[in-house]
Amino acid sequence: MDADAPDVSADVPGDKAGLSPKWGMLLGILIAYSEMIYRLLSGKDIVDSVWPHAIRSLEWTLSLRASPTLTLSLFLVAGAAAFGLRSLVKTTPARAAWLTLPYTALGLLLGLISLHLLLDVFYLRGAFLMVPTLLGWTLACLLIALGGPPTLRAPGETKPSSTRVFHVLGVFFAAWLVMPGIPALAGFAPSPPAAPAMGYGSSPGPYTLEQYQFPYVMPEEVAEVQGPLEDDVEFSVYITLPNLPEDLPITHLPLAVLLHGFGYPDIDAYQGWISHLGAKGIAVAFIQYPSDIRPSGHEEHEADYKRGMSDYLQHTYRDVAIRAGLDHLEDILLGPEREAQLEDHLGDIQVDPSSLWVGGHSLGAAYTFISLDSALERGWASNALVVALEAPASRPMQASLQPNLTLIPEDTLVQIGVPQDDMSVGMCPGAFHQQMFNALPDERNQLIEIQSDHYGYPRLVASHYLQTDPARDTLSDWSFYRRIDAQADYLVAQGRNDTFTADWAFQYMTDETMLTGMGEWSDGTPVLPLIWHRNAIEDVRAFQDCN
Repeated sequence: MDADAPDVSADVPGDKAGLSPKWGMLLGILIAYSEMIYRLLSGKDIVDSVWPHAIRSLEWTLSLRASPTLTLSLFLVAGAAAFGLRSLVKTTPARAAWLTLPYTALGLLLGLISLHLLLDVFYLRGAFLMVPTLLGWTLACLLIALGGPPTLRAPGETKPSSTRVFHVLGVFFAAWLVMPGIPALAGFAPSPPAAPAMGYGSSPGPYTLEQYQFPYVMPEEVAEVQGPLEDDVEFSVYITLPNLPEDLPITHLPLAVLLHGFGYPDIDAYQGWISHLGAKGIAVAFIQYPSDIRPSGHEEHEADYKRGMSDYLQHTYRDVAIRAGLDHLEDILLGPEREAQLEDHLGDIQVDPSSLWVGGHSLGAAYTFISLDSALERGWASNALVVALEAPASRPMQASLQPNLTLIPEDTLVQIGVPQDDMSVGMCPGAFHQQMFNALPDERNQLIEIQSDHYGYPRLVASHYLQTDPARDTLSDWSFYRRIDAQADYLVAQGRNDTFTADWAFQYMTDETMLTGMGEWSDGTPVLPLIWHRNAIEDVRAFQDCN
């Protein structure tokens, strides 16, 4: 510490007037948590309350890792600001009112860091590398600016003070946050493979797309128990159609039905998924259904979980809503009198649900069993069927909501993607869902475990949100969008009796080398591959605890 500088980490003797500026730390922490507190008080649960901050953290991370120059510039700015602040602190009484501002900034940093640690546990484990590095560096700079270099004794003291001990611990904590990001910042860490430039997983194509929104009337029994958290949502069926050249001899398009996750009826979060399906030549229906359902007794109900199922009371009402959305889809797109916008777009082309793709994310993946059951009742999927469950949650346990899968075609293809670091629902529900399709041959009933790989930078983290646009990265392109492209290619080819393309897509999805390969880090080290489980619950030790 500077010998002639006052130690502002402890009160200066004789300067007892006024309130200590250190109260600003509490204010800063409250500012950091203010959005989450507000959303909790407005009735949202803890996941919805922290989600906007999670999205911002991911956006900051993507920006920082895309521009090392920006990251380094912010480091230099923080260091220069701390140097200037230290010069002022050395000549300022410890209780000067203006010091409330840097202490508020210190509290804000501590609040943001604590939020980061929560996000790292519950959302994207290890993905937010540069954000804590920058926050840690700024914290270290601010602590040194306010309290000087980390020493256990202030000038003239013979024993360590508790304030100085906390100061030293704070600096070392900041260093601990900074250290993992140094190899990435210095450019030493290997980089992951770029997204495929050609073939499956590359840019969606070959067609461009148009999207249409059609609100549907929520069934009365559902509307009566809806909560207020989704009052701003106009529940709709979104139809996305490819723009087909007039000279192509195409008369029919397959149908895809996609369901979103719990509390996430935002179509913008699933545009990548929709694009990779639709651009291959599929009519894609995205059905919004309500998450905020509050039936009588739901607060007292203690949910039971068993073999990938749960008995939440809300399942029954969401089942009604999803089936109403499918009714609306049938009326506007598949019936004899299509909606005018869809009629103008399609002309003589028909959407043929006998070739059907059904899938979803998280709770939407669990509710895919609802849409599949309803589709089979309607006579859909008689020609070809692809089922895609991504990061699936538990499906309904109620006897009345069990699907009848006896009508699925023999050549049905099922792919269930379970991210290794899924901190929301885990991998067990997907393993149990695989059991629902045991009548299919092993190569047609796939549980795909997506591994995290922290070898280089950016880290490849297989999180629950891998399939959504806000969390899209290289791992998404290789582990998810390649499979979606292949599924779409296979379904379109089946609908057109194009056996060559169908066979190629099927081979791609059932050849273990092609299916599981994930490219290489920039130093030639293979990225950890996907793991294909034929019968996870019965055969794989990693899933034994699920039982």
